[in-house]
Amino acid sequence: MAASSSRRPGQKRLAAVLVCAAIASLAAVTDACAGEKFFTRPYLRLGLGRNFYFNSSDSPNVELQNPSGQPFAEFLLGADLSKYWGLEFGFDYVKTDILQAGGGKLGDFSTLSGFLQARVRYPLKNEKFVPYLLFGAGYGIGDFSGRKNFTYPIGGRGWSGYGILGAGLDYFIYRNIAISTELKSQLWYRPALMVNGVSEDINADGMALTSGLRVFFDKPGTKVPGAYHDEVVPPSHDSDKFRTYVNVRAGKGVYTGTNAASAQGLTLDSVSGPMISGGFGANFSRYWGAELAFEYARAQVRSPTLGKITGYPAWTILGLARMRYPIDEGKFVPYLVLGGGLGMSEEGDDDIPQTQSGFNGSRHTSFVGAAGGGFDYFVQDDVALTFEVRDTFGFSTDVTFMGMPATLDLGYVSFTGGLRIFFN
Repeated sequence: MAASSSRRPGQKRLAAVLVCAAIASLAAVTDACAGEKFFTRPYLRLGLGRNFYFNSSDSPNVELQNPSGQPFAEFLLGADLSKYWGLEFGFDYVKTDILQAGGGKLGDFSTLSGFLQARVRYPLKNEKFVPYLLFGAGYGIGDFSGRKNFTYPIGGRGWSGYGILGAGLDYFIYRNIAISTELKSQLWYRPALMVNGVSEDINADGMALTSGLRVFFDKPGTKVPGAYHDEVVPPSHDSDKFRTYVNVRAGKGVYTGTNAASAQGLTLDSVSGPMISGGFGANFSRYWGAELAFEYARAQVRSPTLGKITGYPAWTILGLARMRYPIDEGKFVPYLVLGGGLGMSEEGDDDIPQTQSGFNGSRHTSFVGAAGGGFDYFVQDDVALTFEVRDTFGFSTDVTFMGMPATLDLGYVSFTGGLRIFFN
């Protein structure tokens, strides 16, 4: 859809200030890095924060909850190409409430976008502090979902390009791990929805404040550029020492009790929506460890006669023992996990009005067990690619449907992959 031609004065001033700052900084850095040696140092960044919309009530009929109702999440791959320059490609996602102008909630509005941006760095304090500027462009989709008002005519999705200006700071806590804080603007972002039968541009301009980790992947045996330039990158393998870690994974869940409430006509789709999994823990020795694990997914509840009824979010908090067995000189580490904890669930966004479905599912907590296995593959001495298959069982919730009690079995087998990052 064509972007709206209207621009608020405040937004114009902000864009002008950011552009001028970027031009001045680029000029200074270009002068400073004359004759600078180029290299390639790849990394990934994981960021989480909030999005603040500049003009959340800019559209004539609807407005966005401000700041965003749910976290702004970013994942990107990049590389430092010299002491001062870098390039990044990534994706970000945010969801917030969309409201009728002067009225109640209509549903959810989310944006998912891909972007390409340059990073202009200026290391300080022996290169442990690295302030930087960002500029680039992206292209994303705005989507309406989670309808709350079934009478107001709104829906659809629309695409839009946008510009990027921002700034941030990296603070290196280890040779290849930096804590990263970033403030990034998305400008002239105008995905469209259908509102009252007319295409209406939604002003999604905003500024995201995120914090996270930037994890670098250095070739073993080489010297590290930057704050730890006197260090030689050690081999990529596990350690026998006590080490703490965090892990971040994503994937899917396969429900094992999809027809548990078939007597009442309820079923679950066999595969979940996107699953987010993570946790923190420690390796106590070469073979033993433990972690506190978290997992979230969304089930879809259906009826043979009514079709989709509602989404059903579910999440777990688990204490897990890890039994590890490093092989290939500690580069490849298969493991088993066993434990248990709490499973929580509640009714999510309705697909049809409750007056029509007669469905109700309040928040419910149950004890659950978990068992599974996976492997870590070390790509640095403190970073491993990880894949895990885990069965979460004994997970159920009580609901009512058409005035009758029913039980949904939310047990599932999860398939997730991601990173395990060690801190000592």
